[in-house]
Amino acid sequence: MASNQERRKDLEAQQAAYLCAEHDLTQAEIGRLLGGLSQSRVSRLLKRAEDRGWLRRSYQFIPDRLSEERLAQLKDFVEPSSLIERLATVESSTGVRVRGVHVVDSGAGGTSTRSLATRLARFGRSAADPLAELISRSDVFAVTWGRTVSHVVDNLGPLLQGRIGQRPIRFVPVCGEPHERASERDTSSHLAERLHAVARSTAPLPPSLTGVAALIPRRYRGADLRSIRRFVEDAASYREVFGKTSPMIGHVDSLLTACGPSHHPMGFIYDELLKAGSTPAKKLTAAGLQRLVVGDLGGVLFPRPGLDARDRREVDDLNRMWTGAKLKHFERIARGATRSTHPGVIVVAMGGDDRAAILAEVIRYGLVNELIIDRTLSEALVKALA
Repeated sequence: MASNQERRKDLEAQQAAYLCAEHDLTQAEIGRLLGGLSQSRVSRLLKRAEDRGWLRRSYQFIPDRLSEERLAQLKDFVEPSSLIERLATVESSTGVRVRGVHVVDSGAGGTSTRSLATRLARFGRSAADPLAELISRSDVFAVTWGRTVSHVVDNLGPLLQGRIGQRPIRFVPVCGEPHERASERDTSSHLAERLHAVARSTAPLPPSLTGVAALIPRRYRGADLRSIRRFVEDAASYREVFGKTSPMIGHVDSLLTACGPSHHPMGFIYDELLKAGSTPAKKLTAAGLQRLVVGDLGGVLFPRPGLDARDRREVDDLNRMWTGAKLKHFERIARGATRSTHPGVIVVAMGGDDRAAILAEVIRYGLVNELIIDRTLSEALVKALA
């Protein structure tokens, strides 16, 4: 019979193997999580895990020889119980609750451009595995846009192919394009095409919203505005996604999106948002926008709590510029997932207090079914939901 010391080493080896393979942590980071173990001690634990058959040299965690109880213990070891408990107390306006929380690693903190790029790349690698499992449960999968979403898509590859086989998942873009800059790989249409390719889907190619402006500026009014809207809505691809006759948005069962903080909503078209939101009578400034909105979810701006009726109408007016997926679409997809095995609305995000505020708001709205976030954001979200 194994001694207590040997059993303790086995437990630590399992923890080290799980953190290394499932959360892409370095040996130093594993040591800190295990109570300050040295890197050499962690290395020996990983070797022990390999010898016991719990870890392959490719660092793929092997759960076959562990009981369900032990797997649950390992999962609880890294999952933020305080966040899960907090989410359980949230009463949303739609009745939808977050049912899946996936907290992944993004590395050490840092605010420099280089540090953020490194963290984003690491987050993309860590988030790809839970996202691949969620996509495998979808039939018609929509995607918004942005660097965070793009980094996760970059890492799906074999993870996704191995889960869906030859299933014909349809991928759908639901955001238009920047008007004042060249189209880029992080736009909704390009991301839908990349998802279709990495999944090797046998479904028809995604429609493309390239050429459809994401925003119709507020300076257009009356007949001019109606003409521009008709022009946008007459585009064949736009009709396919958002038209009146059986549009694809009505069949979408799951949607992947990120969220933007109040100081920089809508990501790479933030500057365009400020310009489009200005009128001859009033310029929309960065400070003015931040006072009005708590952020955006997939291009939909959310008003700050406590705004008066006039300011809320101002936010509504800004949202009318948006040609992509609307609040009603997010609501329908989130509600539909509660009655099926489809993942629904999936939010991928990393950061701190800035993104915690918008994330808390959309959770209270009841628009999120699955969360894939980093540890820094999970801690900030607990406070934001208090």
